[in-house]
Amino acid sequence: MVPVIYGIFLTLSWYLSYGADWPNYGGISRSHSSEEQTLRLDWGYDEPKVLWKLEVGLGYSSVVESSGLAYTQGYKDQKNTLYCVEVNTGNVRWKYSYKSNLGDKYFQGGSRSTPTIFNNKVYLQGHEGPLYCLDAETGQVIWYKHLVRDFAGRCPTWGYAAAPLVIEEKVIVQAGATNGSLLALDANTGKEVWRGGTAEAGYASPYIRKSGRNQVVVFNQSGLSIHNLTTGIEEISYRHKTRYEVNAAQPLDWGSRMLLASGYGKGAAMLDLSKSLPKVVWESDGVACQMASLVQHNDYAYGIHGQTGANAKRATLFCLDLKSGRKVWEEKGFGVGTLILIDETLAVLSDRGELGLVPASPKGFKELARFQILGGKNNWTPPAYANGRMHCRSSSGRWVCLSMGMQ
Repeated sequence: MVPVIYGIFLTLSWYLSYGADWPNYGGISRSHSSEEQTLRLDWGYDEPKVLWKLEVGLGYSSVVESSGLAYTQGYKDQKNTLYCVEVNTGNVRWKYSYKSNLGDKYFQGGSRSTPTIFNNKVYLQGHEGPLYCLDAETGQVIWYKHLVRDFAGRCPTWGYAAAPLVIEEKVIVQAGATNGSLLALDANTGKEVWRGGTAEAGYASPYIRKSGRNQVVVFNQSGLSIHNLTTGIEEISYRHKTRYEVNAAQPLDWGSRMLLASGYGKGAAMLDLSKSLPKVVWESDGVACQMASLVQHNDYAYGIHGQTGANAKRATLFCLDLKSGRKVWEEKGFGVGTLILIDETLAVLSDRGELGLVPASPKGFKELARFQILGGKNNWTPPAYANGRMHCRSSSGRWVCLSMGMQ
């Protein structure tokens, strides 16, 4: 028994110290965090080394990395294109394109959904409803479905944006159909396994609940919906609708409680889910996360409060006491940006393309470093961190891979 425990300890130590992949939207657990301890914090006057850059087209698809390959999709020439890139060289191994409209309703449009890597396959969703399963190494299409044409899905106003969730050989997506809002397909064939719920599709990506491994958490246009992973039956629901029916930031899973946060004047609600019916613990209109999902460290959450448009400069990065719902501190200067948590440090990407490093601490805001990484504006795509590499992608299509691990 002792050698086995020692071996597990060594494996965990290697994982934490030397890095890990980022195969899903939001990382391995979809919590927008990584336990990797490789991030360099003492930069002084140095700047991160740019390993490579690519132009991939318009959009907001984030980057995923697995087994030495990184993926994202972008829009140009009336097509969405999935790029597979070798992370050590920046060389494009393969591309897969499919026809698509721009979808520029009140914003510049382009790709939305982030690809998902699972068992050497990549699962890709387009904003008008196509869903692909491709070989992760070659780009060969294994199967194809369409959420609207094949499953009577209702495409949301700003297009399908959620990343497919793949677990237990199932691909789970929001179709938004009246007879099956949430849809599970066989990961190997695309054949329907189950469907559940009636709400229209939201823009947040589904994930597996931490305290109930057999439950899928969904934030759709109506609010929170929690489904049984085996059957698809909706087991818990809570109404949380915004003015434009936009729920885009993933709910924060905190034991028996769950924090919902939306923009458009709606704000946040902390729910107690220990009983059959959700109970509101506290509410706040000062925690309005329009797009960026919250991240958690200990009993505190960190996020972006604010709205795009004329008031974007008033947006704040904040630290929130999860127990009381009280903001501990907040700081302007990142606009309506995004953030991820790497060990105990926030990597915050501003909507103007500046990358800042901030300790995840309730003691106060402290900026360790800030770098201008991307140009343009409306950079709402969260970065990804894998194996000491930081992937940042602009809304106009600039993909930058940085070396940010300790040497």
